[in-house]
Amino acid sequence: MKLTHKHRDIIIAWANGEKIQYKSCEKWFDIEWSPTWEKDVEYRIKPEVIRYRIGLHKNENTYWYVTAKNEEELEELESRTFFKKWITDWIEVEVQWHYQQNTLILTLSLLILNQR
Repeated sequence: MKLTHKHRDIIIAWANGEKIQYKSCEKWFDIEWSPTWEKDVEYRIKPEVIRYRIGLHKNENTYWYVTAKNEEELEELESRTFFKKWITDWIEVEVQWHYQQNTLILTLSLLILNQR
């Protein structure tokens, strides 16, 4: 039976340049130094935060959704003749990437952080 380090995949991610966080008192903190890889500490790759807003376009009897990722895209979409209204305020989601056996994988579950 081959034994591997408990944090093997996170260590590989860190070695590949990923930002790592540790959990303490139910909160995640950035690691600004070399991790010590304690067995009783939970680590993760720092999630990427994606921000977007969803709008509605209409052309006669056809509706479709549009997405803005920043203020520049928001202004461009609002200037279109088909633009009707914003359906959401800005939404931020965390996208969690992780390494598993040296392969970068996206966790498909997204956490809604802020919806105003």
